Formats: sequence, C-alpha cells, structure tokens
Amino acid sequence: MMDFSYQPAHEALLIAYLDQRMQTNPEVFELKALEGFLFATVCSPDGIEPEMWLSHVTGGDEQISEDVVFAMLALHHHVSEQVFSSGFTLPFDEASLWQDKQLWSTGFLHGCQSYLNKLNESEQLSDELKQALVTSTELLGFFSLEYAQVEVYCQSIEADINDFVTQQFQLAADVAPAYAELIEQVALGSGLYND
Repeated sequence: MMDFSYQPAHEALLIAYLDQRMQTNPEVFELKALEGFLFATVCSPDGIEPEMWLSHVTGGDEQISEDVVFAMLALHHHVSEQVFSSGFTLPFDEASLWQDKQLWSTGFLHGCQSYLNKLNESEQLSDELKQALVTSTELLGFFSLEYAQVEVYCQSIEADINDFVTQQFQLAADVAPAYAELIEQVALGSGLYND
C-alpha cells in the first residue's frame, strides 16, 4: 500500500510548482488557497474525484509531473485524515499573515460554491440547517475579505480591529472541526442525497 503521508518535501515541491505555474496562469492556486479548497472539497457531499480538482487547481496542466500529483494527493489525504479522524484545525493562527488567512478562506469559498448553491436551493432543508450552513460558511470565509474592508467595518461599529479579528479567528477555529458533519446533516436534510 502506498504511503500518502504529507511530508515537508511535498510542501516544498508544491510551493515551487504552484509559484512557477502562477507566472503563466493567474488562475492557479497558491498553497494556502489550495489547502482551503481541499478542505471544502473533502467536506463536499458530492465525492469529487481527484482528476476534477487536480485539473482545476493547476489550471489544466497537461504536463504535470507524477511527483507533483503525488504531493497534491498526499496533501488531500492529510486534510481528509484531519477532517474525518484526527480533528481538523485551521492551518493558520490569529498571528498568521492576513494574506495566508485570506488565501485559505478564498480557496475554501471557491471549493464549496458548487455544493452550497445546490444545498441552499433545496426546499426540503429546514430554516435552522440553512442558517447553520450560511453562518458556518461565512465564518470560515471571513478572512477572504480585504483587511481594509475589515478596518472600515470596525471603525463604523467602534470596535478594536485586533479584538474583532481575534474573535473571528476563534469562531472560525470552533466551526472548522464540525463543518464536514454539518455538511453531511444538511445534505441529508436537503433530500438531494441518500445516506
């Protein structure tokens, strides 16, 4: 059996590959965005095949090498293990650079869009589950905002931006480990999926 454990060498390989790809294709994800995207993909009720998301995150790279594919699969496995076994934690903390948080949240929102739209349109879904879905997704996607937008908002409500950002991080960190379970409940409640 192949060992899919995600190693520092995989991370270094992915950073180098993605940086190089972004020079010719701005749609290619940076690593933090890829991590957020994979989290959303792992939580998806649709069971997305690797070929689908690999093509998407690499900008349709036909020349991708086997070692890069393996590194991406190892990262996917790592995220999946966290979500379903060891407990997911955000791959950044409140002291991380805003850009790292922003990339992760942007990747996450990008990855969950297809199933969120479908789930939200279900007429069978209870208002309670719909609200839980919207709130959780907004919390995990919060850092996709520009820092300047958050500054303006904090000024308008006369809140300290550092305290506000800390609160938002704590809320996102609390929601993240239970997100996959929520998506499963919502998917079943929507009537669009069977067990």
